[in-house]
Amino acid sequence: MVRKLPPFSAVKAFEAAARYGSFSRAAHELDVTPTAVSQHVKGLEHWLGESLFLRRANGVKLTEKGADLLGRLSRILDDMAILLPPERTQSDAISLTIAMAPALADGWLLLRLSDFYAKNPGIVIDVKTAEKSIPLSKNGDVDFVIGTKEAMARDVLSDFLFEDTLQPVCTLQYRDLLGLQDPHNWKSVTLLHDALCEGDWSNWAAQNASPERDWTSGLRYPNQWLAVEAAKQARGLLIARSLSIAQALQEGFLVSLTKTPMPTGRSYYLMRRRGHANPAAVQFRAWLLTNMRIA
Repeated sequence: MVRKLPPFSAVKAFEAAARYGSFSRAAHELDVTPTAVSQHVKGLEHWLGESLFLRRANGVKLTEKGADLLGRLSRILDDMAILLPPERTQSDAISLTIAMAPALADGWLLLRLSDFYAKNPGIVIDVKTAEKSIPLSKNGDVDFVIGTKEAMARDVLSDFLFEDTLQPVCTLQYRDLLGLQDPHNWKSVTLLHDALCEGDWSNWAAQNASPERDWTSGLRYPNQWLAVEAAKQARGLLIARSLSIAQALQEGFLVSLTKTPMPTGRSYYLMRRRGHANPAAVQFRAWLLTNMRIA
């Protein structure tokens, strides 16, 4: 049976914010921005369909549902700490820090890391996430950045990973109910939009044999995760980037309505500073590039 669970990053953000009673203190613990914590919490609230915090001018306070969830999560996380103890001390392990956007971590890298850990049990990976690009520091705090090559410094080396694509997706039941295998039936369907990627539906329609309609209409969501969750709840037809739907397609929650996803022109790279490579970085780079070739 497939368990339908929210992203663990959202659970961690809520638990830390609830424990501290502060998004800022939670952000400091998780090494992300308060905005990132807020977005994760909003995503979890949307996923549950209930408010977890009362937001006030002087801070936040747990709702009754939030307090109940915190109690349950605390017990679960305590049990996880007992059931999954580290096999070695932190001083014995080799540490590797990788920075990227939250959607890239949740929707792409974390799906693949179990294979890396199985082959490299002596390496601990610390994934840092932020909506804005995290620079490669000269002191080696960040070993790799995975993202686009915009404004990349001269002393940074990069390896191409993949080009992002667009494709229309929905649930299998929604597709069959409305006959969406035929694009002409898309004229009156509800369109779902990721507000961070405005114009994706219009770009898709311009380059594909699509019926005439208002491609800007429909429901908008503040980030990719919420848009994908809406599609999984059969609220409409979503134009989605490959990064955001890989897991949903793999697990069968969504199906694609095209055999040929449309390239966005946005490519992602594994970036590292010239001359900087600890042993774990060498192993991770070799594993990731091999993984991308056979994917």
